[in-house]
Amino acid sequence: MAAFQILPVADRRTRRAFLKAPGRVMKGDPNYIAPFVFDAAHRLDPKAHPFFEHGEAGFWVALDASGAPVGRISAQINRSHQALHGARDGHFGSLAGIDDPALFDGLLGTAEGWLRAKGADCAIGPASLSVNEEFGLLVEGFDTPPMLLMGHDPPWAGRFLEAAGYEKAQDLVAYAYDPGAGPPARLAAFAAKFNEIPGARLRTFDKSRFDEDLAAILKVFNDAWSENWGYVPMSEAEISAMAKAFRQIADYGLIFLAEIDGAPVGMAVSLPNVNEALAGLDGAGGPLAIARFVWRLKISGVKSARVLLMGVAKAAQADLAVGAAVSMALVNALVEAHKAKGYRRLELSWILDDNWPMRRIAEAGGAEVYKTYRLYRKDLK
Repeated sequence: MAAFQILPVADRRTRRAFLKAPGRVMKGDPNYIAPFVFDAAHRLDPKAHPFFEHGEAGFWVALDASGAPVGRISAQINRSHQALHGARDGHFGSLAGIDDPALFDGLLGTAEGWLRAKGADCAIGPASLSVNEEFGLLVEGFDTPPMLLMGHDPPWAGRFLEAAGYEKAQDLVAYAYDPGAGPPARLAAFAAKFNEIPGARLRTFDKSRFDEDLAAILKVFNDAWSENWGYVPMSEAEISAMAKAFRQIADYGLIFLAEIDGAPVGMAVSLPNVNEALAGLDGAGGPLAIARFVWRLKISGVKSARVLLMGVAKAAQADLAVGAAVSMALVNALVEAHKAKGYRRLELSWILDDNWPMRRIAEAGGAEVYKTYRLYRKDLK
């Protein structure tokens, strides 16, 4: 066990150490990919990140005797979550730490103390910073790199959380699919039933009406996901930030809207896997690294993508045949589009492990679970 001190992120030195901590913890892991450094730094800025319009957070970094980072953690109060769920939940996130149970105890104890002082009666996480960003701790599937906005954690982290009194709150699963084979015949046949619905149309995102189509996607998302575990609707500021990120990386041929009589009833959003372009670039923090990142993403192209949003409006779900047809049509379109564009790896994530209707749809398309992420909780009373 190494000696360490836990400091609040309060100046340039601790901020830099906080950002560097995951890379040092995961050094030697061939599947770790440092996230885009500008996005990671953005989460630390209350004046810039939209989370802070409805929440507050504390950040801490653990330094060893030499001053090198060996761990980090955040703690958050999300007022939107508390209001929606009628709870006094608090969250922790940005968790990283070397293989040392005392370090994890210290980090978690620091976050718990902050949450108690803010009136929280339980801690849930990891969430960095909310359900609409990185969510969950990797507990299965350490042998492959993470996709866009998905985490990659050391295998000891879950064990140390449990030893500190945390219990499973919810598992999230990620499905992998090779689109090269195209959709299974049974999926294509079922998807064709969507075209038999009067007034039905399936189309790709129209970037010439960007704001209107983005609003349609979010309308379906907020409706379809409203009863999901941990759901919190996006604020206007979060939507604006999402739109800005969308424009920079979107492949509009991988984003679909299902409509009936012109009204959106389903959507599926797949984005090129930015992590593939970031691999080995240490978060693309320097000019040369940024140039290589842009080349990989925009010129040579990435060959993997993540379906990060998919949903069917409740009105369509009310008719089982219509809801199933919309879902299958979206999955079929995703598989065909990724195959046509030469993508070789597709992830559908995340899906609640007990959301069997959505899981059966993914599996009907030939996808298989290859990663599991876990949300933990601990009473703070």
